[in-house]
Amino acid sequence: MNKGVARLVVFSGVLMVGVTAGLQAHHAVAGVYDLNKEVTLEGRLDKLNFTNPHASIEMSVPNADGTVTHWKLTTASVANLTRAGLNKESIKPGDILKAVILPARNGNPAGFIRSLTLGDNKEIKLFFGDERD
Repeated sequence: MNKGVARLVVFSGVLMVGVTAGLQAHHAVAGVYDLNKEVTLEGRLDKLNFTNPHASIEMSVPNADGTVTHWKLTTASVANLTRAGLNKESIKPGDILKAVILPARNGNPAGFIRSLTLGDNKEIKLFFGDERD
């Protein structure tokens, strides 16, 4: 085998390992969020990021002591949201939402959205294929 082919084989192997590791880390929901705990948040939508690979929202949630916690929540892809009936026009900053989330394992105000209830009481379930669904 000549040196050019050998380099190509080695490069291809390294590239495949890097891509596979990146994809695995990207979809490691269980590593980032607590799959055994659900938290319900009710608050004001600050921002909707309707982008792939995962849409996200930022919301302000009032606490019992009068302070506000700013949450960053990840959800399904734009295609999955659209199939569930949610689009960029469905919710707007300032809208009041209820979100059922899987909270971040590290305790930060972050989570993965399981369902959203909009101001008109329309509930949108957002699943990602675990055994509870």
